[in-house]
Order: sequence, then structure tokens, then C-alpha cells
Amino acid sequence: MYSKLITWTVLFLGVLWSHQLRAEETNSVGILHAVPSKCVALNQGRTCYADVKVTVNAPTEGDYCIRESLSKKILQCWAKADTFKYELDFSSDESLSYELISKQSRDVLAVTTIEVNWVHKVKTKKRRWRLF
Repeated sequence: MYSKLITWTVLFLGVLWSHQLRAEETNSVGILHAVPSKCVALNQGRTCYADVKVTVNAPTEGDYCIRESLSKKILQCWAKADTFKYELDFSSDESLSYELISKQSRDVLAVTTIEVNWVHKVKTKKRRWRLF
């Protein structure tokens, strides 16, 4: 009795786990994908440099642009395309997001973020004053 219950539980969990893995694979590719999505600098506050490959798999053929989210600066545009690649020379001391927009409507279709991390945090020293 217990062996059947354990077998069914393991089988159910295995099926659930495989569906979750497939969902994560689909989400990781998505419409707009940047590799690497993380940039590591040595110290906090230092500029991080990386060569990032941005891949776009748009749902339909059209005119698209990639732009920075904060500054709204357009980096590259493509006409009558649904898949394309862009090489980004990333340099920043903070995480930045990039958007895929439709050229005609300027609607944001997808967003990806390149996170900036560091190895060493800046430590603030407490200064204690002594009279003697």
C-alpha cells in the first residue's frame, strides 16, 4: 500500500518537475535575451565592462529597435525582421535595462536587464576619536 503511494508521489513530482523545467527554458529564451545577463566588477562603484550578445525573437516580422530604458537612447533598429542579434559593449557601474520596441507604435515589447555585481563591497570605517 505504502509502496504504491510512494511510487505515485515520485511519479507525480517527476512530471511536475519536468513541466517546470520546460517552462523555465521557454522563459529564458523569450523575445529579448542578453548573454551574459550579469557583469561582475572588482569593487563596489567601479565600472563593469562586458561584451553582451543580445538576441531577439520577435513574434511577428516588423520594424523593431533596441533602446536603453532610462535614457531612451536607441541603440539599433531593424526593418522587416523577426529574429536578429546585436552586440552591446556594456560599461556601467550600475544595473541597466534594455527594451525592445516596435518602431511604428513605440510600444515596449520586452525588457532585459544586465545586473552589475561586485566582488568587494566598500566598507565604511567608523572613526572613533580618542583624547588620550
